[in-house]
Amino acid sequence: MHAIPKLIAVFVASSLSSLSGCRTTTSGNGSKAEFAYEPLPAVAEDKGTLAESVNPVAWQGPAAEDLPGPAASNPTATENAGVALPGDESGESSLDVDWLVNEVLARNPDVRSAVAAWRAAAMRYPQEVALDDPMFGYMLGPGSWGDSTVSSAYTLEASQKLLWPGKRRLRGEIAQAEANAKFFEAGEERLRIAATTRLAYYDYFMADRQLAALGESEELLREFRKSAEARYKAADVEQQDILLADVELAQVSRERLELERRLRVAQARINTLLLLPADAPLARPPTDLAVVASPASVAELRSLALSQRPELVAQQARIRAERYAIELACKEYYPDMEVIGRYDAFWQETPLRPMVGMNLNVPLYKQKRCAAVSEARARLAKEQAALDASINEIAFAAEEARQQVVESSTALAIFRDELLPVAKQSVDSARASYIAGRLDFLRLVEAQRKQLEVQAEYFATLAAYHQRRAELERVIGTPLGNLDASE
Repeated sequence: MHAIPKLIAVFVASSLSSLSGCRTTTSGNGSKAEFAYEPLPAVAEDKGTLAESVNPVAWQGPAAEDLPGPAASNPTATENAGVALPGDESGESSLDVDWLVNEVLARNPDVRSAVAAWRAAAMRYPQEVALDDPMFGYMLGPGSWGDSTVSSAYTLEASQKLLWPGKRRLRGEIAQAEANAKFFEAGEERLRIAATTRLAYYDYFMADRQLAALGESEELLREFRKSAEARYKAADVEQQDILLADVELAQVSRERLELERRLRVAQARINTLLLLPADAPLARPPTDLAVVASPASVAELRSLALSQRPELVAQQARIRAERYAIELACKEYYPDMEVIGRYDAFWQETPLRPMVGMNLNVPLYKQKRCAAVSEARARLAKEQAALDASINEIAFAAEEARQQVVESSTALAIFRDELLPVAKQSVDSARASYIAGRLDFLRLVEAQRKQLEVQAEYFATLAAYHQRRAELERVIGTPLGNLDASE
């Protein structure tokens, strides 16, 4: 009777001889496999510039309003409900980009999907740390119930499986780390949707302003035509001037068709982001946009990107999960235990009927456990390499976006200080010279056409400037307003 506990002790001792890893060696004839202790490799420390102070998300998780990203709002508050757009009734107020971003984030299904994925991941924690359900068993000997010569025979049994200490904790740590990753992935999705909304808004602004500039040019052409008609009646010029003005007006009408199409497409894009019908009424954009100082230095933007970008924090959470997975794989070298309590009425001797005991799995087959540890290490190396690649890519993207913003800002200064005033002065001078009879109508039309081109390019550059700022904000993961205010 005493041999069984001794045998179990021998099995347990042999199974615990290798705890952290394994190394397989094959002899020359390929018939022998040896297993030796191999310590875990040292894991590279996290990048110092990356925000790692985020506490693991508890299983119930923080509120959705705390998601990283611009203008946090409840992603399920409005869903598909209608929205009163600013300026719909009076038409005096203009569509505000920050209001639009907030409204889109509150409605966007991709954001709601990411938030739901995070909440689902957060619910894994209580499942992973919970004990397995206890087991209850009942067994009887049917023949004993009809036989008066023997006592009724039956067995009652209850058991509870207990994992080796630390396994449930590590499972919970993995679940928390994965929930953290989903949390910051939702923040990254918010950044993406916010940037997409701003790009659509500035496309809308550009189309509206170019259409307005075309309208002003048309009015100017009509005045030119009246001047040409008056001079034709006075026999100062030929009818060719009037016909040339009509050609230019027809060209303006053709260009208007293209700009109106672009305006309708931009409106439809914004309405689609708001989950509204494509042809729903939409307030007009403002007539001008402010241009702020140049963005911060490259070093400051890179530091912000590496500390604020949710994608990097999510990747680091995945790295934590893989580290815990390595620890858990090493814990599999330890046995689990099952505690059993039984009352066995098959024993005729009453003192022998109550029983207590336990079951142990004996982890003798180390090949699969060695493979599990190696697999976990490889996954950790993969996630660490992905983090390094993301850091390099984001650092480059921050520099590229900054240079684009600087280029657009410089170009706008040239437009406002030189091109626009000179183009207007050229038209005014050409108009006065034509009325005085010192300039032909063709030169007047060319000056007017050049002014229209300069205005169109200016509004395109202004829209591109703000779109590039939106891209830069998406890269660094935070608005540029604080940096602008400090300059």
